[in-house]
Amino acid sequence: FLPHSSPPFEESGECEGQGPASMSDGKGIQHGNRAEGTRVKNFKLGDVIGKGSAGTVYKALNMDTGDVVAIKQVPLRNIPKADIGKITAEIHLMNHLDHDNIVKYMDSVQTKDHLNIVLEFVENGSLANTVKRFGSLPESLIAIYIEQVLQGLSFLHSQGVIHRDIKGANILTTKEGHVKLAD
Repeated sequence: FLPHSSPPFEESGECEGQGPASMSDGKGIQHGNRAEGTRVKNFKLGDVIGKGSAGTVYKALNMDTGDVVAIKQVPLRNIPKADIGKITAEIHLMNHLDHDNIVKYMDSVQTKDHLNIVLEFVENGSLANTVKRFGSLPESLIAIYIEQVLQGLSFLHSQGVIHRDIKGANILTTKEGHVKLAD
């Protein structure tokens, strides 16, 4: 939704292992698809659930509430300095968009090296990954998904927001089979 949103993130099934990561406290080390001991504010980073050229998405645990969230971690070197404040303001605006078919933006945390965007965690991942795992979907299910995508888009448009990147990788499904638009 953000005009400065990054290229699509691939889900962890396609992630390559990575070496040490420069994290917020400098103590966290990333081994393979897991960030060990890394904290961002009150969140402890866990498994990598997506990766793109602009950054990495982690499953994370809110150590105060026990809530599981997703954190999109974008290295500040990938964002022009003049845009950081604007992006942060847009994230805070996005957290007021409340709709069943939109991934909830909860917060952003800027550290020395990263902009961390805290998002609602959506259990089943992307529709693109679902099709890769299970093959083509029945037309009846596709119709249900399309209706929910359109409901989400209609809501965004009513709020003056244009998505600009509708595709399978940005359509997430919950464990109950509901669709949520991301990115």
